[in-house]
Amino acid sequence: MVDMDDYGRRGRRWGLFFACGYLLYLVPAMYQQLTGRGPIAPRALVLAALVLFIAVYVWYWLHHAFDARLPRQTVVLLIGLCAIAAGMSVHDWGWIALFTYCTVVAGASSWERRSALALVVGVLVLALAVALSTHAPLDTWPYILGGAALGGLSMLGIGYLIETTVQLRQAREEVGRLAVAEERLRFARDVHDLLGHSLSVIVLKSELAGRLGDADPERAANEIRDVERVAREALREVREAVAGYRQLGLSQELESARATLGAAGIETRLQALAGGLPTPVDSTLAWALREGVTNVIRHSRAAHAEIRVVRGDDHVDLELLDDGVGCEGCDQGNGLRGLRERVSARDGTLIAGPRPEGGFRLAVSLPLRETPMPVRAAAP
Repeated sequence: MVDMDDYGRRGRRWGLFFACGYLLYLVPAMYQQLTGRGPIAPRALVLAALVLFIAVYVWYWLHHAFDARLPRQTVVLLIGLCAIAAGMSVHDWGWIALFTYCTVVAGASSWERRSALALVVGVLVLALAVALSTHAPLDTWPYILGGAALGGLSMLGIGYLIETTVQLRQAREEVGRLAVAEERLRFARDVHDLLGHSLSVIVLKSELAGRLGDADPERAANEIRDVERVAREALREVREAVAGYRQLGLSQELESARATLGAAGIETRLQALAGGLPTPVDSTLAWALREGVTNVIRHSRAAHAEIRVVRGDDHVDLELLDDGVGCEGCDQGNGLRGLRERVSARDGTLIAGPRPEGGFRLAVSLPLRETPMPVRAAAP
């Protein structure tokens, strides 16, 4: 389940990074207060107020930025920042730029966009009132008030992106849960269809054999043989069904191949441009990739490997390359022999052998059209 508080903590970490970066703009002002001429007391008071402003600002980003809801502490901190900015601006109108930091805090105060937007507008109105009361030059208004508005709206946008990311993660998890539930239902339905009839026949024939045990032993023995036959048939069907569920598709095999080769210390380059494929083609290519990766790990002693899956108009090609010592005798092995039979059954081609530049190459090409599998005649 997506943890909303976890996303808030991540947002605060990134926000603190950018917030501290923006604080660099205050360094020249602090330096001017430290080295300027004039009475020490007013300069010390301004420095103390500026240090308090920075401390509250950083504290906010550490503990209260991007909360799921608007907490009371955030409003209190924002009021304190605005009070410090207003007091310093009354002393010197140039400090009106501090309201930019206030709008940034207001914009990042909550994922509730209406509440955050209301706070941003409130800070801008206060900044405008302070600019009017201090008779700040009109030519500075676009920079001061425009920068404050841009900072607040930017934080609103970032908060919206975080909220959207959380919703997408929640939707993805919900889709995953629904898919698992649907798969469980499908598996239960398939098992019921496979075993329901067979088990019912077994129960009926077992009861009949029990009743005929003394009266007609020969017929009871026939019923027992039928029970055995039905049980074996049911076991075979269940094994086939489970094998089908366990079978990995090409996309899963690609990820598995990357992880397996990486664990073996083989750097892998993957190029998969095939998209969705018919199930028989997908399973055959997955089998080929699994067999090829096994041979690379066992025999190649390669340092690099490359996997390409490219789709054409009427065919799809899988190619596995490595820079190892080759794979002598692999073509006569059971793995490649069985793979060649599978590919041939799909009317495809398989090429396996050494590369001129060194290493080994396994290439499989399959048509995208459905190829009927050969049907063996039933024994009379």
